[in-house]
This record gives sequence, C-alpha cells and structure tokens, in this order.
Amino acid sequence: MDEPQDASMGSEEKTTSKMPQQFGVQARGFNDAETATRLATVVGHAVRKLGDTFDLSGLDGVTLAVDYNQALLDLDRGYETSHKLTATNSHVVGVAMTPGVLRDGVLKSHIVLNANYIWPLSDQNDAEGRDNAVHILAHECGHVQVTSAFDNCFPNVLLRQKNSPLLEQIHWKVILPVWDEFAVTSLSAGFGASQTETYENTFINDLAEADERSNKLLLKYQEHGSVDQILSEIYGCYGNLLKFAAYHLGNLDGVGIRWQDSQKTASLLKDHWFLPYFERLEAACIEIAKSYGRWENTDSFMLIADIIDDLVERAGLLIERMDDGRLWVDIPYTPETDPLLCK
Repeated sequence: MDEPQDASMGSEEKTTSKMPQQFGVQARGFNDAETATRLATVVGHAVRKLGDTFDLSGLDGVTLAVDYNQALLDLDRGYETSHKLTATNSHVVGVAMTPGVLRDGVLKSHIVLNANYIWPLSDQNDAEGRDNAVHILAHECGHVQVTSAFDNCFPNVLLRQKNSPLLEQIHWKVILPVWDEFAVTSLSAGFGASQTETYENTFINDLAEADERSNKLLLKYQEHGSVDQILSEIYGCYGNLLKFAAYHLGNLDGVGIRWQDSQKTASLLKDHWFLPYFERLEAACIEIAKSYGRWENTDSFMLIADIIDDLVERAGLLIERMDDGRLWVDIPYTPETDPLLCK
C-alpha cells in the first residue's frame, strides 16, 4: 500500500517521565494495512518499554519503512536544508537512523527503521532475528537520549548553529558522530544480540583501508584542486575510522571488557601506527563521559578534534591558521600521492 499507516501511542497508555506523552509510529511501503498496523504496534510497545531505561523525552516519532531510503529522503526535518539523508551503503550497511528534527523550534529525534530488519519482532519463531531487532531499537533509543543530553547542555547548537569557520564546522562533523557512537553503543550493549564481533570487524576492516582511501582522495585533489573539498574528504575519511573505533570501544565499555583483553584487537594494534590514536580516543571518550549530561563547556569534546587534526596531518595535509582567520593548507606530494609516481 502507498499510504503510510500510523499506530499512535497515545496518552491513554501508561507513560513514564522518560517518554513523551504520545508519539506516532508510521509504517510505510507495506502491502496491506493489517501487516503494517500489527508491526507498527509491536514496535511502539517495544520503544515504550525501552523508555523504562532510556530517556526518550526527546523522541519525535518512529518511521518503520519498507522503502527505507525513500523514507529518509522524505523525512520532514523541520528546517530548510540541502543535505539529503542517505543510508550508509559501503563496507557498512545502514539499517536505521535517528536524525535530529526541529518541531516548533525544539530539537527532537526521529527514529527511521528499515522494516526488513524489524520484521522478526512479530515472529516468535525467529529468536535470532528478534534479538537483532531489539538491539537495533535499543541503539536508536540510545541516540535519542544522547542527543537530548547534548542539547540540554548546549541549547540552540544542533541544527541551529550560526555560520562558523570551516575548520570548526568540519571538527564538529567528526566530534559528534564519534562521541555519539561511543556513548550509544555503551548504553545499548546489553540489549538484544551481541554486536561485539561485528563492531570489532568493522573497525579492523576500516583501519586496513583508511590510508588507501585517503591517498586516492589526495590523488584526485591534484585534478580538482578544491582545498575545501579535500579538507572535508580527508577529515571525513579518518573521522569515519575514529567513529568505527568508537563503536568498538563504546560497546566494549558497555559489556565491561577492556580492549586489551580482546585478543583480535590487541594483536592487531600491537606496534601498529594507529595504536596511540586509539588510546587517545578511548581516553577522550572516557573524559567526556565523566561529565555526561552535565557539561559546562566543550573542552573535553575538543580532545577528539585534536586527534583528528593529528590524523589529517599524518595523511599529508599541513594546516596553519592565519592571523585573519583563514586557513593555509599545504599538501606536499608523497610517494603515495604523487601523480607521476602513481601512474
């Protein structure tokens, strides 16, 4: 069926202080209304149950979509933006997202779920699939909580920040996903299926490919010549590496395992160039977490900015701030990024 189906969780149901009085679960792209309503109702009850643990007071609603990619594009963000929400589809496949939205000037979080991964919630015969679906829901509920915690301490920043210098914008595009995923994976680690092996493998695979991706981007820079573009690309490349490392570290924190006791990770990082950055990332996330929800300034978050700056410099971008606020970016050739040597 083409029309969305709503399973509204109204105020007549028992609520807690961690839940909005009501929220909607919109099901779209289903073949029949009965199936859509049944699964939307199950999801609504599951989210409300998770509200006993997570602070979901900032929840705007839930979209359960068979047409997941289109649902992301169609989501009403509540403000004008040229940025289009798209599912991750590389060596990692995204199946859920909880973007921020503005409702009457108030920041909320809207959970968008790929229905193909949530079906098992209504199937009592698929225990493995149900556990995976529970974890997906818990993870996204964690995003609602972590976003609200940041917004409560730093109001009128997320989605509403005024124009700021380019490097500051780039820093926050790295800082927030890295911190969010550390915090969320820690909070949701005990729900549903274990993700320890998945997060570890994702981090290890990204680490193995990061330098090659960066060098390819630097080679393409020799063709397009846009400094703003290469800054965003290289920060994004190593920002993703830090994000996947944060997934892994956060999950281990949530299950109470030291990464040094994870044989695969410890063995890989021994004498690896990324080891000091990994250790700094863990220390930074722990430092931020010490004042979770009580941050008075962003100083601890800047620890992540320092790490990504050093990674970008290692990649070959030498950045200097000029007296007038502009950036001077020097990108010298290396054997890996010299177009004459790489032909």
